[in-house]
Amino acid sequence: MYVEQSSWAHFVNTQPPEAIAKRIRLDDELVNAGSPCSFTAYFLPKSSTPHALAIANHLVPTPQLSPDTKRLVYQSLVSKIKAHLLEGPRSATRRADGRWALKGGITWQPPAEPEEQEKTEPEDQELSPEDLSTTLRVLQRLVQTNTVQSTTPVSTAITTLQHRLHSAPPPPRKDEAAITTSTHRSRPPAHHQRLCYICRLTIHTPHPLYPCLCPPCGAFNLSNSALSLPPNLSLPTHTALITGARLNLGYHTALRLLRCGARVIASTRYPHDAAARYAREPDRAAWQARLRIVGADFRCAADAFALVDVAKRVLAEWGAPLAVLVNNAAQTLTDAVDEEERAVEREERLRLEGGSALLVDCAYRARVRGGAERLVDGGGERGVVGSAEGAAGAELATYTKSSWVQSLSEIPYEDVVAAHAVNAFVPLILCRELLPLMGGPAAAAADATKPRGYIVNVSSREGIFEDRPAHSSKRGHHVHTNMSKAALNMLTETEAAAAWRSRRVAMNTVDPGYMSAAPEYEDAYGGYFMSPMRPSGQDIVQWQSPH
Repeated sequence: MYVEQSSWAHFVNTQPPEAIAKRIRLDDELVNAGSPCSFTAYFLPKSSTPHALAIANHLVPTPQLSPDTKRLVYQSLVSKIKAHLLEGPRSATRRADGRWALKGGITWQPPAEPEEQEKTEPEDQELSPEDLSTTLRVLQRLVQTNTVQSTTPVSTAITTLQHRLHSAPPPPRKDEAAITTSTHRSRPPAHHQRLCYICRLTIHTPHPLYPCLCPPCGAFNLSNSALSLPPNLSLPTHTALITGARLNLGYHTALRLLRCGARVIASTRYPHDAAARYAREPDRAAWQARLRIVGADFRCAADAFALVDVAKRVLAEWGAPLAVLVNNAAQTLTDAVDEEERAVEREERLRLEGGSALLVDCAYRARVRGGAERLVDGGGERGVVGSAEGAAGAELATYTKSSWVQSLSEIPYEDVVAAHAVNAFVPLILCRELLPLMGGPAAAAADATKPRGYIVNVSSREGIFEDRPAHSSKRGHHVHTNMSKAALNMLTETEAAAAWRSRRVAMNTVDPGYMSAAPEYEDAYGGYFMSPMRPSGQDIVQWQSPH
């Protein structure tokens, strides 16, 4: 059948911008859920028109954002919805007459401009007896397996079938060679379909700066990043605590805040090495008086509480409340003992060469495995630091693969304990101990409509529950990391409302994408691995220790 296009055009031409924006948001939610959505996107005005800007103002009701940014959000959503209609589970195909057809018989003719649309009368589509017979058998099977009921709408049944068809594995090729096994590390499997890291739609032409993003998401990413650059963001009254601030995301977050005028307390496992890194920044003279570096190894709970005490002392010296807490420190892989020993030796050498004005004077000293003498009695298993069979610092068993690709029975207990301590337990401690120093008291915060403080818990893709079994992210590997990040997500979900209600502190979890790669992937790519958010042409990101 044909669906009347005049209704979609009439809606866009007669409804106010607020109603159209609401329809776009609803369609976006349907796209995210993998459900059918309306065809309104094909009748919306171009992003350069005043009508589009009026709609965008309701999509993004933030006065501080420029019209260009709002137009970009508008165009991004429209492109996303169109791509879903063409490539998503509805599986549109183009017919010989130029019309697009969906499974289920829906067809339409996307016009170049809405005012040029023509009405098309519905017509019946002939179905062969074989098609009808197959359809009947499929529907009977769905009813027998309780997948659908006799009262289930046809659209729901169609969506169910499309989802099964979309998620079904491809049939094996008859001429496919037998798969051989090898004890050597193999290259990660090639992806046949490149998906945008943000919107998860197919990348036909990558963004010129971010090869793992589609053009709309890449432009959106750049636009939002520009909003937090020093010329556009001024934070002279803000004080932030950032954990894991020696490398990668934590380091650059601290630098961004410092360059925007904020004061920053940075924690790290190797504070002298961190001070040396910050001292190499060419503009350090402009912000080094507003930076304090604190040593803390979150594999030891005492260090987390010591960090709280030091942070309170520094805040008192500065005479400022804590405005931002970024729980960024993460533990995924445990370095070999000899690697940690080299890092500790370097830290000790830097300490003896002379302190830095950036360092907070405290009794912290870097140590292997956080100084733990006994973590878990592994029942005789090698590879557990301080197990019943050996003292701390004993030589670990040589594993043939990292815990990122190990199964439940293979992961060293020290990796399990360390991941939960760093990724979940310490963020809970910091939120509990420092939240009273953030925002305002309940009485004063009740009338505030804007956040008075921010807590950002840095999580990852592994911490979410999937919508289908046997997902590629949950295939019996790195269960300890998945568990710890899920716990961090639950911390946010449980406490965010209370933090806002009592202190007007906005607590969020973010997934910034992966910052490093497991050794197996490093080896597969010749020692290098590209982060999806790394602009092409920059230095390739190499694996580093957590902080």
